[in-house]
Amino acid sequence: MTAPCLTLLTAVATLLLPAHAASQKQSDVDAVNKVIDQYGATEDAMDMQAQARLMVADRVWVAQGGGRRTDQATNMRIQQAGFDAFKKLIPGVQRFTEDRDRVIRFHGKGSVAVASFYRYVTVVVPPNTPAEVARTTANIPAAVVTLVLEKRDDDWKIVHTHISVLAQQN
Repeated sequence: MTAPCLTLLTAVATLLLPAHAASQKQSDVDAVNKVIDQYGATEDAMDMQAQARLMVADRVWVAQGGGRRTDQATNMRIQQAGFDAFKKLIPGVQRFTEDRDRVIRFHGKGSVAVASFYRYVTVVVPPNTPAEVARTTANIPAAVVTLVLEKRDDDWKIVHTHISVLAQQN
């Protein structure tokens, strides 16, 4: 192959590389971001029934120190029981979730999205909370969250969740 042909071939190949980005429709990026926003909002509301509507029935959940759960219905019941106990222990408690530095990549001809982001959660306890109880509710450590979403009937649903704590708090 001659040098001019190789140069031309390299130039054409380079121009084709952004084709992956072109397969990401802005409407899908916006829809996936909306699901991520709703995922955080349902955590803040401590409403796992609403959160379950964002997911498929056979979603896989993996968390550092929490293991792997493949029974979505049981997982949601466990999480809701934890939130209910938390709200009972500290009436008026509030959560604020921030999902930062989102990276979303599409695969499978645009039908699968992988989203990764840093999650920061701040817990605010009411001023009348006993000090010993308030100390046990230290803010949740920052985490890296990876979601795999699949487009089903024009809706994006979470099919896999992985959460890893960035660092243990002292």
